[in-house]
Amino acid sequence: MSTSDLRTALSRAGPTGPAIQKAAAAMVRQYDRGAAQAVNEWRSALQAARPDQLLPLLYVANEVLQTSKRNRGPRFLEAFAAVLGQSLRYVCERDRGLVEKVRRTAKIWGDRQVYSPRFVSELLAGLEDLRGGAGQPAPLASAPLPVQQGVATATAAAPPPAANGGSEGRDGAA
Repeated sequence: MSTSDLRTALSRAGPTGPAIQKAAAAMVRQYDRGAAQAVNEWRSALQAARPDQLLPLLYVANEVLQTSKRNRGPRFLEAFAAVLGQSLRYVCERDRGLVEKVRRTAKIWGDRQVYSPRFVSELLAGLEDLRGGAGQPAPLASAPLPVQQGVATATAAAPPPAANGGSEGRDGAA
């Protein structure tokens, strides 16, 4: 699958299960070519998305993360870890009515040990100031997502996925 095919699949992500699964499958097919490139395409799609596409694109990421954790390996987990904090915040700033759904999705990553509890706590903390604003759309001039040129730049603010069953963070703290 080419990058343009992936871009098209992501742009067509809709609120139905089959549409989300189709876009997620397109991303997973990019695993061997480069998870970082696929995640960058996902971020671009998120940036260009209509408000009604924000949640489906988050669910695409969720599907990719959980599938990758079970069947593929750490590449998508690491690639998404570098951008999730900013991306989740971006979704919530564009539509404050999605904050609790975004938070619930992040909690699932902790519950299912996709990411370490420490990392999930950091993601949730990054959204805390947006709580309580349900139903308040963000201004149209919502700040764009910063450009992420690679995945190797993950920092302590975005630790790698949980290793060995997902119960520990990078520093070994649960």
